[in-house]
Amino acid sequence: MRGLVLGAALLALVACDGGGDTTATRNIAVTGATPYVEQLKALGEANRGLALRRAIQDSGERCKRVDASGYQQDYQNLSMWTARCSDTGDWALFIAPNGDVQVRDCDDAASLELPACRFDEPAAS
Repeated sequence: MRGLVLGAALLALVACDGGGDTTATRNIAVTGATPYVEQLKALGEANRGLALRRAIQDSGERCKRVDASGYQQDYQNLSMWTARCSDTGDWALFIAPNGDVQVRDCDDAASLELPACRFDEPAAS
């Protein structure tokens, strides 16, 4: 009897308009205006560097000190930030709306089909 009820329920779901279509996807555009990104943008240079350094280290990479950092762009529902470490070079950090962070070496950006890292150099005086 239980199998008959389960079978009837499955048939009812399949009979629903679009119930069997699992290929449809829904894209939700999220800009950099998430609480995590807004907090990071509000930090001063030193504290932002510390936060990005911690994210780099938490990913298993080395970073003695962040010499330069900044927001670069939104990329595929992620907020892209860059950090220049004094000992290991340039890093791209991708922050998801839920606060998860992915860290990638900027030298690998092209092979991973990611945006190239940019650092705005101060104007010469």
